Amino acid sequence: MGSRQDQRGLGVLYEEHMVLGASFGPSREPLRYVDGEETLARESMREGALLCDASTAKMLLLGGACATSYATTACARPALGVGRCGFGAVLTGDGCVASIPLLARTGDNEYVLVDSSARSEVLEGWLSFLAGIEQDGVAPFDGLQCEDVSQSHVVLGLAGAKAADVLADYTNPSNLPPAGHVRSCMLDRIPCIVMRLDGVEVPAYVLLVPPHKGRALWRSLLSFAEVVPVGLDAMRDRMHRMLSWSRHLSEVGRLRIDAKELANHGLVRHSADYVGARGLTAAEEGSAR
Repeated sequence: MGSRQDQRGLGVLYEEHMVLGASFGPSREPLRYVDGEETLARESMREGALLCDASTAKMLLLGGACATSYATTACARPALGVGRCGFGAVLTGDGCVASIPLLARTGDNEYVLVDSSARSEVLEGWLSFLAGIEQDGVAPFDGLQCEDVSQSHVVLGLAGAKAADVLADYTNPSNLPPAGHVRSCMLDRIPCIVMRLDGVEVPAYVLLVPPHKGRALWRSLLSFAEVVPVGLDAMRDRMHRMLSWSRHLSEVGRLRIDAKELANHGLVRHSADYVGARGLTAAEEGSAR
């Protein structure tokens, strides 16, 4: 029996990566195609667009009447309106960071979390624990639907100065989401969920593609002269430079990030109505002594 990663969206594009000469990581994620890829990625992002396969990402779907209450309790970022997306810190009770996933609100009571970092398993374990908490016979999140949908889509990253122009070749530019938004779009007649990241210096998108259409869209995107395929190492290096806090997520142990840094990047909200808020404040006061 193959590993969990073998069974997810990565398998759809595995042969494509082999053709490109990919070097793979322990989870068979495509880390790089050529030596010196980080330099190539820097130039290509400035003048064109980078394309990577992030299908080993953890993807969770939240639903049910208590989904919004759960999402705002578990995730410290400012609350999202329907059709909005953004990164937000998920903290454990002592104020440590479980992870910082990309959270999208896709309906009144529906959310999608995407985490491609090394902390995705920590995130899943903590969220599962939080969903099942009970105190004095009261389970605040009873009825929450939390499903691992990591196999339901191929996850592609497209980022760079020309990324929006590339996607606009498939659809009217007005159909594409502005920064910080998520929309359903038809790309090359393929129904996709498109998220555009906020707070980065170039257009950057996360594309969720049906697995049976993953190879078709991958090849279609690579038909653009300005699109360059890169492994996860190079794409992460670029994102680390644009989202400096993301460097912390390479750590797999207990992770504590300064409260001011989290706040400055909009990863936590000013109110203390989320799990870990007291622990974060206590840690900040302790370090100030």
